[in-house]
Amino acid sequence: MISLVFWVATGLLIWVYVGYPATAWLVAAVRPFRVRPGGPHPEIVTIGIAIHDEAAQLDDRIADVLAQEVPFELDVIIASDGSTDETAQVAAAAARRDSRIRLLDLPRGGQAAAQAAIFAASRGEIVVLTDAETRFRPGSLAALIAPFDDRRVGTTTGRIVWLDEERTETSRNEGAYWRYEQFVRAAESRAGWLTAVTGAILAIRRSAYREVPPHVSMDQQLPLVAREQGLVVLAVPDATATDRTMGDVNEQFRSRARMATQGIRANLSMVGRLTPWRRPSAFLAIWSHKILRWGTPILAAIAAASALALGLGGQPGYLVPVGAGLIVLVLAAFGWALRTRGHSPRLGSLPLAIVVVNLAFLNGWLNLLVGRRIEAWQRERLAVAPTKADHEPGR
Repeated sequence: MISLVFWVATGLLIWVYVGYPATAWLVAAVRPFRVRPGGPHPEIVTIGIAIHDEAAQLDDRIADVLAQEVPFELDVIIASDGSTDETAQVAAAAARRDSRIRLLDLPRGGQAAAQAAIFAASRGEIVVLTDAETRFRPGSLAALIAPFDDRRVGTTTGRIVWLDEERTETSRNEGAYWRYEQFVRAAESRAGWLTAVTGAILAIRRSAYREVPPHVSMDQQLPLVAREQGLVVLAVPDATATDRTMGDVNEQFRSRARMATQGIRANLSMVGRLTPWRRPSAFLAIWSHKILRWGTPILAAIAAASALALGLGGQPGYLVPVGAGLIVLVLAAFGWALRTRGHSPRLGSLPLAIVVVNLAFLNGWLNLLVGRRIEAWQRERLAVAPTKADHEPGR
């Protein structure tokens, strides 16, 4: 029985990180989803920017959106979520200069509440959600909207390019993880299985929108809602935006824990609706790409405990994975100790990143168990404030 427990836990981990991506890639190669244009092209697209205390970024963000060359009318909504700086004043001034810009000056309610207000006020047939610090590269907005000519497409998402991936060991590790994530998403998208999106460059049909609770992230919930309706979620490779990675491991932990807390809750809430007999590919995706991946620390702990029991019980071969796990923990502790003394070592950096991410996943499950909800949010402050030049193509 203990051996069975070990191999089930280990097999699930292998499936999540190797088997499922390979299966999605194979399905995409054999039977890819192809966009079939034919539906009406949207005449108006709403760009929704939900922000809290981002006055310093706002003018550049608005200018970046308006600089996009698009074959439709833009409707730009700035939803200030209880900002205490000059965000509302900056947005109001921009609205006076350009009639395409509108301000929603809201009380503090959280990102989902601000984005819900954007949907309620939107004029566009398609709504694009983005962040204050994100910048669209030329042509990205038109590329993001183009697949909606196919009526089967309910949601599209773009690709984030990290500007400062080589700046710190944390950002390098985050960039490596992100490249793996983008590979998986690309395979899922070509297979028509995708449920994971990037909240900083996300578009959805307004007709497919459904209200979500304030403690649930829209970029986690809305793709699932679209899949429930039989619509497809696509990753658009030509829709590219730039942003910055986390500055240090503390920010990485807080960001991952917040995303895990909201994501676990959102995906579990849809399990009864995305069943294997109704939406088999969506069911496979949310369990393989989302829920079981967030369950990595739990599965790893089960595998380690059962391997230790088997190894001490006379099967020493099972002590090999236990030893490997201990080496990762020791190197992570070494990396953390050097970080606290102001060093940024390569040795121990990757193990530390692995441990931090899995602790964040575990924190997400603990938050779910104790009923902790995350509604109000503030974007993680990054290591170096971005400048307009940083977001220029080629930088």
